[in-house]
This record gives sequence, structure tokens and C-alpha cells, in this order.
Amino acid sequence: MIFLVLLTIIVSTLSWYLVKLLIAYLHDKQIVDTPNERTLHQGDVPRGGGLAIIFLTSLAIIFIGILSGRISMFLALLICVLAWASLSWLDDRHGLSPRSRFLVQIIYALFMLLAFGWVEQIQLTSEYYLLIPKLGFLLSLFGVVWLANLYNFMDGMDGLAASQAIVASATLSFWLWQYGDQGLAIVCLVLAAGSYGFLIWNWHPAKIFMGDVGSVTIGAFFATMILIGVSRYDMPVISFVILLSVFIFDASITILRRLFKREKIWLPHRSHYYQRLAKMGFSHSKIVITLIVIMTLSSLIASITLAYRDSIGIAILLELVLLFSCIIIVEVLDSNKRIR
Repeated sequence: MIFLVLLTIIVSTLSWYLVKLLIAYLHDKQIVDTPNERTLHQGDVPRGGGLAIIFLTSLAIIFIGILSGRISMFLALLICVLAWASLSWLDDRHGLSPRSRFLVQIIYALFMLLAFGWVEQIQLTSEYYLLIPKLGFLLSLFGVVWLANLYNFMDGMDGLAASQAIVASATLSFWLWQYGDQGLAIVCLVLAAGSYGFLIWNWHPAKIFMGDVGSVTIGAFFATMILIGVSRYDMPVISFVILLSVFIFDASITILRRLFKREKIWLPHRSHYYQRLAKMGFSHSKIVITLIVIMTLSSLIASITLAYRDSIGIAILLELVLLFSCIIIVEVLDSNKRIR
């Protein structure tokens, strides 16, 4: 336990320092986000702070892979992280077309499924499973690409993506430790600590943004943990969905609403629920703190489903009540503001 605490402190400090260096470097190279009608920030803010998180996580993967002797598995994980990070950094620097970026992401997702497995069943109770051996491959392929991109979609408010990364990766670290995979647990802990060091600079008003290199890669990392957890440790895929439900729910509902309005879903916008709250006048800090509470509640609900498999149905119901209650509150507030 002392080792884990020291590791968390050291990684958080290193991340904080590396991000400090990145702020100066990115400003000098003019790798910045300029405010427009779709953004919530003011002034030019450097993007690419996720490089520090990915660098430290990659180092952890290398060291743990060597020390544990599980070279092939950790090498595949390292290849995935670096591949997604390289593509996303290229997009940060030069702005790739959505079509070319999407095609490369599908290739990466295929590699991940071949390396780590895919979802072949959905556990509903301790004894009942919904078997989807063939459909599961396609759903897993879509899920990997979707999770990587939705994490990027939700990276639009100071401190939000980093907060989700901390809650989710810390929870995954606990889960994997309980299932006996201390190596992957430490990697997830490093990701959480690295995200915290970044969050100090990213808290409102943000001095740096994560960039696609951070958000897309972290989303892909979480997708990898889902594949490993489900295929190798028989964890219920629903547990992961509940854990990440704040991002999944907001991004999915927003995309469906934009599709219904025939909007181009790949273009930047300000229609996420957290963005709508910001437009109503709520501060970034209050919104993110509220979402951290909701993320933590989701983490607790998801963790219960691992310990008590027969509680999965009740957990789904609780999570839906929680999320729909939040949506109703936002809709009511927005409606009242328009009436005024």
C-alpha cells in the first residue's frame, strides 16, 4: 500500500512538471486552440497536454511488462497506446480528414480485438448470459472506435475529461487488483495519477488542453481494458458501461439528437448537456464537480455488479434513473431560461 501511495505521488508530480514544460513548448510551436462560437474557453490555449499522461502510462507498460514477464501482452498494449497516440497527435498538428482518421481507427480496433479478444456474451445475472459470438465481434469493433471518439467528443470543458480519466482508471485499477492482475492495475493507477497531475493545469481556467492525443488515446485505452476484462477475467461488460456511463450517455444522446436534426455529427458543436449548462451561466468548476459526484456514484454502482452479479439488473435501473434525472433537470433549466 505504501508503494502504491508513493507511486501515485511521484507520477502525479512528474505529470505536473511535464505538463508545465509542454505549456511553454506548445505555445512556442503555436499548437493552440483558438476560441470560436463552438468553444467554451477564452484566449489561445495550448493543446497536447495528454502527451504527458500517455508518456508516463507507456513507461509504466514497458516496466511492468518487463518485470512481470508478460512481454507479449504488454507489448501489444504498448503498440495500441502508441498507435492511437501517434494518429491523434498527427490530427492535433495537421487536422486529418474524418474519413482517413476513421479508417485508420478501424484498423487499430481490429488489431486490438485480435490481440485481446472481444465481447462474446453479455452477463445479465450470476447464471444468465446473452450469447453473441458472431455479433459480438462487430459490436466490439464498433465499441472500440466509438469509445475512443466519444471520449474526444466529451473533452470540451476544463477538467472534465481528466476527471473522468481519474475516476475510471482508479476504479479499473481496484478491479484488476482484486482479480489478481497487479500489473495492469498499476498501469491504470499510473494513468489516474498522470491525469491528476494534468488536471491541476487543466482546471478552470485551463492553461492547457488534453488534445486528441490525450482524449482519443485514453478512450482507446479504456476500450482495451474492457476487452481484457471481459475476455480474460469474465467481468460483465455492463459493469464497464455503467462505469463510463456519464460520457457514453451524454455523447450518445447528443449524437442521436444531432442526427435527428440532420446535423454533421463530426463537426464541433456546443450541444452536449455539460455545454448547455455552461451556456446557462453555470461555472465550469461547479459543473465538473457535480459530474465527478455522478461519476463516483456510477463507479460504486458498477463495482457492486462485479461483487454481486445478480444485482446487474437493479444496477442498470439505478444508473438509468440517475442519468435520466440529470437530463430532465438540464432540460427543465434550459426550458425555464428560454421562457424568461
